[in-house]
Amino acid sequence: MKSSSSSSLFSVSKFEHETEARPVKRSDFWILPAVVSFAILLVYWLDEYFYLDLYRFGLLPRSVSGLAGIFTTPFIHSSVSHLFNNLVPLTILLVTIGYFYSEISYKIYLSGYLLTGILVWLIARDSYHVGASGQVYAFAAFVFFSGVLRGKVHLLAISLLVAFLYGGLFWGIFPFHSHISWESHLAGGFTGFVTALYFRQHDPYYASPFEGIRQKNNSFIHLYPKSPAGYETSVSDARYRIIHYQSSKTGN
Repeated sequence: MKSSSSSSLFSVSKFEHETEARPVKRSDFWILPAVVSFAILLVYWLDEYFYLDLYRFGLLPRSVSGLAGIFTTPFIHSSVSHLFNNLVPLTILLVTIGYFYSEISYKIYLSGYLLTGILVWLIARDSYHVGASGQVYAFAAFVFFSGVLRGKVHLLAISLLVAFLYGGLFWGIFPFHSHISWESHLAGGFTGFVTALYFRQHDPYYASPFEGIRQKNNSFIHLYPKSPAGYETSVSDARYRIIHYQSSKTGN
């Protein structure tokens, strides 16, 4: 009896340790994506309404004045199509990372935001680079390669959805169109890949939709008494436990 009790306590202790070590999800993971999306929309509206020509604040490679573009470029877009082609996948990716990687989401955001801009400043053509496409590539590459490295099918599915929405995600890293900043795409993809490698030991949060049902069934089995040997089926067993429990509560 003593050894059985010790074994039971060890099992419970081990279970609690595994539960604590499991990645968690913050309930406010959607706030930053909402703020960023609103800021991008607001900046574009101000630019169009007041004719501000904000492209001047874009990223100009290898120039002192262009350093500020590392921070401002993702919020500046040249047209409505340019805006929404970046905004939709960016929002999806920010929410995805915030949900599955709550504990390190801000580190991933900063990596995709700053490192992508720094790389563009170092390697891109001598021209103004605007738009959040580099960040889209950085976050999409992170989610995709993280899914590959960790073997998480749901992350791969989200990456494929983003690739479908964005269109030609892979081909965007090649210099096929002179008016497209393929350097931003290449820098973003590289940043996302390196970030996924750096955080490869961090398991993403994932909760099975059947987890709540499974926990409920387990608690039901532990709560009610064991059925007689004659009750072999799960339906009969459950029925016996309910009847026995109700009768014991009423004192009958």
